[in-house]
This record gives sequence, C-alpha cells and structure tokens, in this order.
Amino acid sequence: MSIIVRLVTRFLVARPWQFALTVALCALGMASAVGIIWMQATLEAHARRQAEGIDIVVGAKGSALQNVLAAVYYLDVPNGNIRLDEVAALRANPMVAQAIAVAMGDSVAGARIVGAGNDFLEFYGAQLTEGALPAAPMEAVVGSALAARARLRVGDSFIGAHGMSSGDAAAEHDGNPYRVVGILKASGRVIDQIAVTPIESVWLVHEGHAASSEREATFALVQTRGPLGVATLPRMINSNTRLQAAVPALESARLLTSFDWVAIIIKAFAVVLIAAAMASLLGALMQALARREPGMAVLRAMGASRWQLALLVLAEAVALVLLASLVAAVLLAVGAWLLSHGVLPGLAVDPMVGSGYWGIALIAALCLAVIATIPVLWRSVSIDVAAQLSSR
Repeated sequence: MSIIVRLVTRFLVARPWQFALTVALCALGMASAVGIIWMQATLEAHARRQAEGIDIVVGAKGSALQNVLAAVYYLDVPNGNIRLDEVAALRANPMVAQAIAVAMGDSVAGARIVGAGNDFLEFYGAQLTEGALPAAPMEAVVGSALAARARLRVGDSFIGAHGMSSGDAAAEHDGNPYRVVGILKASGRVIDQIAVTPIESVWLVHEGHAASSEREATFALVQTRGPLGVATLPRMINSNTRLQAAVPALESARLLTSFDWVAIIIKAFAVVLIAAAMASLLGALMQALARREPGMAVLRAMGASRWQLALLVLAEAVALVLLASLVAAVLLAVGAWLLSHGVLPGLAVDPMVGSGYWGIALIAALCLAVIATIPVLWRSVSIDVAAQLSSR
C-alpha cells in the first residue's frame, strides 16, 4: 500500500498544472451544485422561521407580497396604514386568537424602527441581555445584530431616518430622539435586526406629518385559532373590507418559486463543470498511462498483478476527487460565511445540512470518477508485458 501511495504522489507531482486544472473544475462543479441546493434549503428554512406563528398579515390594499415582505421580513415598504378600529374588529373575530398592531416608523442604521406593544416582543420570545423593556414613549429595545452593527448600548440615543435609508437622520425628528433602554438576546429571527418601541412613539414622531389625525397602525400580525381561519379569513377580509390579507407561507413559497429558474441554470452549469472535470481526469490518466506503460510492464514482470495496477490507477483518480472535494469544502465554508455575515446578515446557516450535501456530492463524484476511469482501467490491465519490455 505504501508503494501505491508513493506512486500516486509521483503521478500527481509529475504534471501539477494539468491536475490542478482537473481539481479546480471538479471543485467548482461540486461547490456550485452543493452551494445552490444548500442555499435553497437555508433560505426556505429561514423564511419559515421568520414567519413562524404569523398566519396572516393584514395591511392596506395593494400587493400581498409587498405586505408580507414589509411586515414579516422588513425588506420592503408597506402599502399604507390601517385604522386601529379595524385591528380591533380583527381581534373580535372568533377565528382570531391574536392580532398584534404594528406601526412602521423610520429607520436607524438601515434597520426598521417598529412601534408595537410588549405583546409583539412576547410573540417573538424576545429576551433581554441587558437593560429593560420600553415603559414609555421614545424608549426602545434594540436587536442584538442591530446593536452590534450600529454600536448602540443601553443609555445611548438615536434619531430615526426616513424610510430604510442608512444615511443621516431626518432633521425634523431632531426633537424626538429615541433612548435605548435594553438590548435583546440573539434569537435567529428578524427581531435581531430591528429596534422596537411603543407604538405611541411612532405617532409622536410623526405628529403633524401624517395625512390623518386618526391613530393608525401599519399592519396587524394575526394568529388564527386553527387551519379553518387561515383558509377562510383572507378571502373574507379581501372581499368585505378595505384591507389586504396575505398568508406569509403562500407568498414566501411563490417568491422562492420565482427564483427556481436561477437554481436550474446554476445546477446545469455545475453539471457542465463536473462533466468537464471528469473528461479532464480521463484525459490526464490516459496520457499518464501512455507514458508509464513500460514502467507498469516492469511492475507486472516483477510480480504485480493486474488488479494491483488497476488499484494504482483507481487510487490516482480517487486522490484527485478527494483533493477537489476538500477545495470545494473550503469554497462552501467561505461562501456560507459571506452569505450570513455580509449579503444576508443574521441568516442562520446550518453547517450540518451543508456537510450532508457535501458528503452526497463526494460520493457522487467518486462514482463518476470510477466510471470515467473505466477505459484507463481496462487499458492498464491489458498491457502486453512482452511487447513493452521488448521495445525498451
């Protein structure tokens, strides 16, 4: 076995650039295939986790998807506001277990300032790392990720900026600074990325700027008493009121489905890369075998069996695939870190899921490598020892 290891090492060192290309193609193909499947599973799990417990989002008439993106994921602007008496009517519906009024305020460091009662914090299971919950208007608790990014601590003050801008605060809000009274523990949910204040704070800050003097909310987050409510309430609300009801699970599924074609293209690209890598592997092994046939004939003359020669060729192919899989693992780890810390901060990436997909890809790549080397294996066990030795 040690002889085979030494021969495999010499084989790889003899033409490093050719085999580096094979490893790179195979690694990129594996990383692309595993990465897109892993990312799909991660995004679907993330979407389900953020919407967990929210059966229906009720907001102003407009795009149902826009309401869900704004109310559940804080990735869009709301369609408008709704009256508090409309939220009270929802709460009175026998199919509704809970309806949480939420008012979208401005933003701080590009994160939403959300006006809501303590029932909103309880719904998300928010816990404090330090400080206390808001007890008066203009007090706020800050999610862990936002606190780290904006460097906010208990006792600090901040002024809201219009919309989702991460720029300077709005000058007209200078007289209404928010005071941080608490920092929330990391939960892996969207509440890590926002600031929460009593709903009266949003009314106070926008007093005199609102189109109506009536107190309003932006959304109602509704929990129903059972599946019947999820099935019937949205239709009733959309048909009989001026409100727009949307089911987050359905809208999220539609949104993710719309990107399926991108996943298909990337998977097809990965298949092309892997096929090119297998072709490159076959070519490299065939060229190496052509140069090494006399040496392998000497090994046969010295007592090596045909199966030992076949094992040598197979070990060379497996070594290349294993190297490629290690490179792919590094690429996947770097990509996952960039995704969760840069592109989508707060995204929970499960390394065990990725490891499982990587393991499946490794097994598939090893099987493909064995198939790709069948012509080389056949040629290696069919070497004419006498002819090769007589030609030397």
